[in-house]
Amino acid sequence: MPISPRASALDDQATRLRAMLAAESDVAPRAALPRPKLIALASGKGGVGKTFTSISIASALAGLGRRTMLIDADFGAANADIMLGLAPLRRLDECMIKGFARGHSLADIAIDSGAGFRLVPGPVGMGRPPSSADRQRLIHSLSQLHGVADLALMDCSAGVSSSVLDIVAAADLAVVVLTPEPTSIADAYALIKSLVRAQGPEAGERVGLIVNQTESRAEAERVHRRIASVARKFLGLELALFGRIPSDRAVVRGVREQCVARGGKQKSPAGKSVRKAAALILAELERQACTKDVRIETCASAPEPLRSGGFGFIPGR
Repeated sequence: MPISPRASALDDQATRLRAMLAAESDVAPRAALPRPKLIALASGKGGVGKTFTSISIASALAGLGRRTMLIDADFGAANADIMLGLAPLRRLDECMIKGFARGHSLADIAIDSGAGFRLVPGPVGMGRPPSSADRQRLIHSLSQLHGVADLALMDCSAGVSSSVLDIVAAADLAVVVLTPEPTSIADAYALIKSLVRAQGPEAGERVGLIVNQTESRAEAERVHRRIASVARKFLGLELALFGRIPSDRAVVRGVREQCVARGGKQKSPAGKSVRKAAALILAELERQACTKDVRIETCASAPEPLRSGGFGFIPGR
């Protein structure tokens, strides 16, 4: 079934991806299985701690009782397995080459991370960026995780490539990781702006921030106010703030020793902050469900992520 002109005009990337997948088949598409909630973690530039944040959030969500799978979709520099001290035999590029067929699905190649969640190791040495068809199949294949995972996290490549925008557009929630460095703030805004230009303002409503490598709460507040004010003025968005992760020697040591979030035990200051951010991410997903009249009873009780300056959402801070 070809893509309708109306769908193209709306430029709804998530809808377009599903339509293009259906177009590849000569038979009527079957009703898709429900997929896990998709959380995309992205950054405007490299070196901001996105993969560390992805691993830590995945571990924290698993600790909150959610069956969690982290998919390393960093097609340029996949290294989540290295940070966890793992040596996988199968990787995401195998799924792409085999078309996510039986025996080559995400669930088939996922391995125990040792941190409470399952990991789909990212591709190494693909020799080319993922094609549009690769990206379509990857998003579509999430339905294979029905009954296996409650939440699927994707650690995206850094930057504003089409691969990143496709995944972020299809996500239920996108977390943009940035640091207080001016270049990181500028590039994070460029990523959000690119998404809104491609998908419209409604896409920005599913975006939130995590400020990493902060020296103080005040510094994180300044970063959030700076990018949030610009997004409000020029994009009409109120960017949610899911939390800050302080600079922590335990993080540096964990990365060097390849034991980031090993066993899901996060007792450092950074670990405590990650757990709070994970709780806010879950709250945002529940808030979305409320707006769709799926779980009305949660509306009054679920805390809402911060959408203006300050860190009032962190108890006792």
